[in-house]
Amino acid sequence: MSISRHGQAEPQRGVHEGESIRAVIVVPTHRSQPTLEEMISLRQLARVMSKREIVILTPRGIDTTTYKKLLPTASHVGLDPRWMSSHASYNRLIISPLLSSLFTGYSHLLLCEPDALILSDALNYWCQQPYDFMGAPWFQPIPFQEGIATFIPGANSGFSLFRLSAMRMVTSSWRRWYPIKHALGDLRSSLRGNEQQFRKGILGLYPGGLLRGAHLLYSSFCDQYWSLLVPRILPSFRVAPPEVAVRFAWEKWSHLCMEMCRGHLPLGIHAWAKYDFDYLAPHLLAAGVDLSGMPPWVPPEWRTNWTPPIWPVGKVV
Repeated sequence: MSISRHGQAEPQRGVHEGESIRAVIVVPTHRSQPTLEEMISLRQLARVMSKREIVILTPRGIDTTTYKKLLPTASHVGLDPRWMSSHASYNRLIISPLLSSLFTGYSHLLLCEPDALILSDALNYWCQQPYDFMGAPWFQPIPFQEGIATFIPGANSGFSLFRLSAMRMVTSSWRRWYPIKHALGDLRSSLRGNEQQFRKGILGLYPGGLLRGAHLLYSSFCDQYWSLLVPRILPSFRVAPPEVAVRFAWEKWSHLCMEMCRGHLPLGIHAWAKYDFDYLAPHLLAAGVDLSGMPPWVPPEWRTNWTPPIWPVGKVV
């Protein structure tokens, strides 16, 4: 048993019998030059995770000089450019068998997109938890009314943790995610001369309609795939519930997440410079994050020492 920072005993059922923790941090990028905000994130990653194994994942041919300067201990893996040529192709990569096949010998994969900020090296703790996927929880568009926060199903993958054995189980599964009746409907529609529907119908029958071939057909976001679709098809695939995931990662509504976490920052924050930065900046400075590369519009008082308050706890439903 371990004691969480909320003072509750938590069973460490996440590491299977005989399984040791060996996590790899993967930083995917398709650009040769990070933005200023991404440079801050990467410097922070190098500072906090200096003893961890970090891999920069890019299309082959991309100049990684700047990334290697920011992450001097990181290794580099180059992929066929078609896997990272667009948002759609990147989503296909994250649900394909290729990703897990690149990292044999590891127990967990922390996907840390360049706009995600990691705040502590508590990665082993989260690897020990009994979940196969976790990411920042999603909220209703207007989430905080009369002290009540409403989660919605799903989790963000921009800063997310995968158990690689579970990922491989999914990407090798013969279970069907795309119903045969939908594939047959696509083929019927193609009789009117729609070649795209014909291709979709053929793929839907095999192999794209199976989990092992979903990357050939699935066209939505990879975080919806892992947090919503997969556990519906394979109930044994365990997604961290939002009340747990909110202690692991945030994306939007940071002030609300802070209340839920009793004034504690999570392991990481995705898109920290995009959402709620006015609120986050003093907390990040207090946590030791170097924001000196941010644009001049950052208020100077945020660059000084600042002690964040302990926020009241709202009711979570």
